[in-house]
Amino acid sequence: MTAPSAPRSPLGRLEQFALLAAIAWLGVNYFAPGSLAALGLLAVGLGSGSWVAGRALRRVLRHSVWRLRNRLLSSYLFIAVVPVLLLFVLGWMGAWVIASQTAFYLVAAEFNKRIDVLADSAAAVLTGAAGSSAEPANRLVALLDSRFPGLEYLCTRPGQPEVRLPAGSQLTVPDGLPEEISGLLLRDGQLSVWAHRHSPQGSATVVAPLTRGFLAGLIPGLGAITLVDMSPANQRIRLPDGANDNGNPDRAPRGIPAPVNFLDLQILWGSELPVYDWDAPAADRKAVLGIHTRIAQVYRVVFSQKADRDQPLLVSYFYLIAGLFLFFECAALLIGISITRTITGAVHHLYEGTRRVQQGDFSTRIPVRGRDQLAELSDSFNTMTGNLERLLVVAKDNERIQADLTIAREVQEQLYPRTVPASPTLALTARLHPARTVSGDYYDYHRIDTHTIALALGDVAGKGVSAAILMASVQSALRAQIRHTQESGLPCAPSAIVSQLNKHLHAHTTPEKYATFWFGVYDETTGLLTYTNAGHLQPLLFRRGRVTQLNVNGMVVGAFAQARYDESTLSLEPGDLLVLYTDGITEPENEYGEMFGEERLIATIERVRERSNEEVIAAVFEAVEAWIHAPDSNDDMTMLLVRRPA
Repeated sequence: MTAPSAPRSPLGRLEQFALLAAIAWLGVNYFAPGSLAALGLLAVGLGSGSWVAGRALRRVLRHSVWRLRNRLLSSYLFIAVVPVLLLFVLGWMGAWVIASQTAFYLVAAEFNKRIDVLADSAAAVLTGAAGSSAEPANRLVALLDSRFPGLEYLCTRPGQPEVRLPAGSQLTVPDGLPEEISGLLLRDGQLSVWAHRHSPQGSATVVAPLTRGFLAGLIPGLGAITLVDMSPANQRIRLPDGANDNGNPDRAPRGIPAPVNFLDLQILWGSELPVYDWDAPAADRKAVLGIHTRIAQVYRVVFSQKADRDQPLLVSYFYLIAGLFLFFECAALLIGISITRTITGAVHHLYEGTRRVQQGDFSTRIPVRGRDQLAELSDSFNTMTGNLERLLVVAKDNERIQADLTIAREVQEQLYPRTVPASPTLALTARLHPARTVSGDYYDYHRIDTHTIALALGDVAGKGVSAAILMASVQSALRAQIRHTQESGLPCAPSAIVSQLNKHLHAHTTPEKYATFWFGVYDETTGLLTYTNAGHLQPLLFRRGRVTQLNVNGMVVGAFAQARYDESTLSLEPGDLLVLYTDGITEPENEYGEMFGEERLIATIERVRERSNEEVIAAVFEAVEAWIHAPDSNDDMTMLLVRRPA
């Protein structure tokens, strides 16, 4: 007995290697943390562990999608759910991007608009009469001060006194300024918005300090608007507190609004703006104008100003469409699950049914539901198992019949002569190739006395068992007639034997049963062959290069009780070859419907007649099989060769 094999470890070699690498890394890292060996073991452990995790994930996925239901659900997930989620995420991110750009556009547009107001005011001073006296300038400054708290104004004209507002303003204009400039200004450590215009009529400069209140008043309610100085940390400028557009103190920018829901993402966006340094005009300074808000707040600010009355209705429509979308999505999901259960249920029943059929249970049936293709498939399976069950019964019957036929063949083989009569003047060879298990052809040779041998060849009408039974009857009747002549001492006359055989078959068989029969008696002392041919094919006599067909002496046996039969006598000379055969040799057809025929039989024998009897018969059978392109013929093939040695 062989020893039982050791239980297989649940961990493969790669898993064991990854576990050992992890244990080794823990040990080395404990005693020498941060060493090169620890880093190497960490890299090896991470690599092998990732590979092990990938293999485990692959096995889990392969096992999870083995069932058709899981495979279909996975397909629906990737075909329907994942694209919807991706579209939702795409729309969500698109809304975020659009809201970000819109929010910054609103802030930047308002910021640039206010700077343009300062630039237009400075230009108006130079082109009109506002700058020629302090009174119009006071009205202009008073008008701008509502939007630009702390504004300072300076206008100089050739030959006229300068106009400075407010009166205590210390605003001065450095030399070398371009004719037109506006934007952000850094003066005396303070960020401001300003505009400067210069022409032959003079120059005008307007400066307003930039405060948190000024920024908060750009787009009220939008969110936290900031201006971040990008100078080095030790040179950054902090914005002072100020007032908003309503003149109320605003010491800190408004915070970002609270989220409407978990999808309401924050928006943090900005852009760099150039800053003109009053004290160092050549310095490259930057500031970032930014907005910090949320998606819903941006759309609320954009749409609430123009659609205050219609906003509740639009929101209701939106929620209605969203609810309908959710309803149809759930309905589609339920329909998909129902269809999936129908498909997987039918496939599961088919799978269980095939397993039972594989185990030999052909009586199994599976339920048929619906009128679709799956129902047709289930019905076809039930029909198939029913047919298999019936075929199994038929197969068992065929096995019993085949067993009976095998026994019948063994019995029939016992009827054929077992040995060839020894004769110094005659060589006998016979071969029978049945088309079915049993044959209706018959051949026989039997020694009558010391100097005579009886030869017989017959072909019973029909095939199969009935022909074999009739052949057995012919054989027993012939042997009985020969034995009767031996016991009575009468000469064995072929015509008399055939006549008695005809009467016996006619009396003991049905009218449609008959046989062709050839019977001859050979005398070794004289070399004479006396024969009677009862409707059988004419035997062929090959003698010195010529072929002669022997006579037919009467009709078939078993058809008519009063049929008469004659005899013929042939002297066999040394070197003669007599060929007796049944119609299974000459009547087989090829694919074109042409029979093998006597001419091809004669040509085949002429080619090999000098060989032994066995080789001649083998050559004829091979020629017939080659003619029909099949190893088996549709009719029994029998051949008996009678050769007198030279």
